[in-house]
Formats: sequence, structure tokens, C-alpha cells
Amino acid sequence: MQVKLEKELELIRYVRHSILETIADLSTEQMNLVPTNMKNNLIWNVGHLVFTQQMLCYQLGGITPTIDIPYFAQFSPDTHPGAFINDTEIEKIKDAFSEAFEKLADDVASGKLDHYAAWDLPSGIAIEGIEDAIATNAVHEGRHFGVIISLTKLVANPAD
Repeated sequence: MQVKLEKELELIRYVRHSILETIADLSTEQMNLVPTNMKNNLIWNVGHLVFTQQMLCYQLGGITPTIDIPYFAQFSPDTHPGAFINDTEIEKIKDAFSEAFEKLADDVASGKLDHYAAWDLPSGIAIEGIEDAIATNAVHEGRHFGVIISLTKLVANPAD
């Protein structure tokens, strides 16, 4: 595996670990709360990161995703939180958040993703291989980590 790709995966692993630490002590209600002037909640963001990683690193490159896509489609871009997500479902999403990343790292190391098909982002930027997909995913996850930090502060002090 290339050194740059290893570094990208290390960064994503760090961000995912930090996200899980950030939300670890929040209640089910806090995970589901959509603060005033916001469009989504914490658990939607975590589910969205699972869904998007699978789309970027697998499906859009012509490779079968490793998660239950119909379930995680509720977290696709341009969606918003729907029904209240209970403790059991929150744990399922958190588990998938960790497991999907580790499966990605294993699939990269094993060469399973070496035959990734090129495609273009809506912006016209070409994603020419798994390296580009993982770099794009890393940027996306960093962006949502910032959103998660903001949402965590808002749900901890909803009156502010």
C-alpha cells in the first residue's frame, strides 16, 4: 500500500475515533435533536458518513458496498432526519461506522479495490481510483467532524 494512502486511512481512522469520543456520553435524545436553524442531527451525520464512505469508496467505483445500503440510504445527501432513532439503532449505526472503515482498510490492503472504476464528482473533478476516493472521503469526514462538534455543543446547551 502506498505511503500516502496509508496516511489518508490513518487520518480517517483518527477522525472516526474522535467522532465516537465526541458523542460517547450523549443521550439518545441529544443524538436525535435537530437544533434550531440546523437541518440535521448527530446520528444522521454519523449514518451519513457510513453511507457516503460506501458510495465513494465502493459503489461509485463499481464495487459492491459492504453495508446494508437500503437501511443507510436514509442518510444519503440531501436527506434529513426522519423518525426518532432508538438506542439499538444508534448502536447499530455506530458499529457500522467503525466496522465499515476497518473493512475499507482491509480491502485496500488486500487489493480488492485495485480495479476501481473512474467517475466524476458533480463539480467535474475526476475520481480516477481508490486513492482519489479515499482522499475525497477524508475531506468529507473532516467537514462533518466540524459539524458534529458544533451540533454537540448545541445539544449540550440547547437554550444557548
